[in-house]
Amino acid sequence: MFEITIDLFKKSHPFIFNTYSVLIPSIISFFIIVILAPFHFQEFDLTKRSFIGLLTAITVALAIFISVQFLKKVFPKIMLEDNWTIGKEFSLILFVLCIISFLISIMLYSSGSENYNFSNLIFETMLITLGIGIFPVLILVLFEQYQHQKKQFKKAAALNVSLQLKKDINQDLDSSNTSLLLKSDKGKIELQLSSLDLAYVQSDGNYVEIYYFNQGQIQKKLIRNTLKNIERILPSQIFIRCHNRFVINGNFIQKVEGNARNLNLYLKETPNKIPVSRSKVNTITEFLENLS
Repeated sequence: MFEITIDLFKKSHPFIFNTYSVLIPSIISFFIIVILAPFHFQEFDLTKRSFIGLLTAITVALAIFISVQFLKKVFPKIMLEDNWTIGKEFSLILFVLCIISFLISIMLYSSGSENYNFSNLIFETMLITLGIGIFPVLILVLFEQYQHQKKQFKKAAALNVSLQLKKDINQDLDSSNTSLLLKSDKGKIELQLSSLDLAYVQSDGNYVEIYYFNQGQIQKKLIRNTLKNIERILPSQIFIRCHNRFVINGNFIQKVEGNARNLNLYLKETPNKIPVSRSKVNTITEFLENLS
């Protein structure tokens, strides 16, 4: 059971943070205060409950927005969208719920709950917040996982259809053949090859890794330069930036697979899968349709 839980938490998950991520919890919080009336709020009339509910909704909205932005600033590597998992999503939500509980406790204590011991108030607020929120959150995360995985499978299937159509058409690859001179940032020629032999380019700090074929074998060449500079000299009809770290040769794409977080490209005779940024999915689709 423990191993199953660990495996589940390691599964890829989309990082979703938009207007709805802030609005929906705020609206739910408002209605909890007004309708369910925890913490003896049933003793207040509807007008006062509505006012407190509005303050709570604003507190929740600010807590969510500031917490996520703070974590992205302080822990940028952990918060990378490309490495997001169910476990990270669940931990983020729990963290935000704890922050919300703490802020609501301060608000309640300041608004006249002086009969409460502050530490007891925090504990009770957190208990109720987590008690109310934990199961809907878990269901929401699993539902998001299912929905996004379903969408990604559909996108991958559509891209694979486009790939198959291209394979069925007899293309003259020589028409897209270009001689390439790949240089370092100092202008020194590091590699000369045909565009038909260049599989993909990957950025690595101040360097780029060039993956190309030489006598039928995949080779790697490290060049000190930026991906942007290398991309400029590649023919756009067969090369595309599919990710902020990758430029690929479209003629090498064999298949597309999707998980809940993103799409991955598999290039022929290369061992590594290439991620596709979510913002590039439509661009990749159009690129494959027009690939020459």
